[in-house]
Amino acid sequence: MNEVIHDLYGAEDQEAMYQYAISRPLEEKVQQAIMLIQTYEGQALQLSPEGYYVCFSGGKDSIVMERLFRMSGVKYQSHYNNVTIDPPELVQFLKKNYPQTVWHSQSKPLPLAMVDGANGPPTRLQRWCCESYKEQGGIGVFKAIGVRAEESPRRKGMWQSVTMHRTNHAPILSPILYWTETDVWQFIRENNMPYCSLYDEGFKRLGCVGCPMAGPTGQARDFARWPKYEALWKRGFQAYWDKYKGTLTKAGKDRALEKFLTVDDLWQWWISGKAYEGEKAGCQLWLWGGNEHGEK
Repeated sequence: MNEVIHDLYGAEDQEAMYQYAISRPLEEKVQQAIMLIQTYEGQALQLSPEGYYVCFSGGKDSIVMERLFRMSGVKYQSHYNNVTIDPPELVQFLKKNYPQTVWHSQSKPLPLAMVDGANGPPTRLQRWCCESYKEQGGIGVFKAIGVRAEESPRRKGMWQSVTMHRTNHAPILSPILYWTETDVWQFIRENNMPYCSLYDEGFKRLGCVGCPMAGPTGQARDFARWPKYEALWKRGFQAYWDKYKGTLTKAGKDRALEKFLTVDDLWQWWISGKAYEGEKAGCQLWLWGGNEHGEK
């Protein structure tokens, strides 16, 4: 593979490059995205006869990215990882408007997987759910993702327009890395694209129902709207509690799970927001009795 492109415009100072890139007009960003997609098609085809492996969630960024690939005239296939707890409205939108998307499903609902390897409930520092349910598939092919630098300092610092997977070293393309949310919505409206109705109801981002990254307010909103998903999460908590309460870690130590008297105490901790606050709340790693790598 050719040398990785580090940024769109060749600026040496990262912050200056970022500010310049996001300030460009949408028309230029569209042209730049299409150019990048077309430039790397040959390498995508070398890795897979299907061309690009476009990671697709059905959210606003994903539908923009899929449209850019369509406009580029390259060979690609959209892939959706069914996390089992996406909002029903999002799933219905995806099925109706993107029937050509390849679905990848898991053997069990995500909340019930917390008993596997003593995963425990997901937290900000232990996001095993993303790795197991969202980031699977497309190993060794040229992936394309809808990540945007504006979304968080972490994404701004980690991602480049073209980079390599951290473990298998396969290339990853981020064609809308320097797009703003305003750009995304302008593109959607200018192209008369259908989008999930939840955005019109005030949802800013769509994803797993009950995700702790949404904070206690977001979780409460999700569970009030989709109570069956709350019940599913509680089933997962109960299964985890039943399997690991009173057991020792591989190191022969008590699990900090013993700090809770009941499974409801554990649930209340999780929805309190502490699962998101991380080390500032003095929690997270103790559930696994391990270290930053989650060793059990």
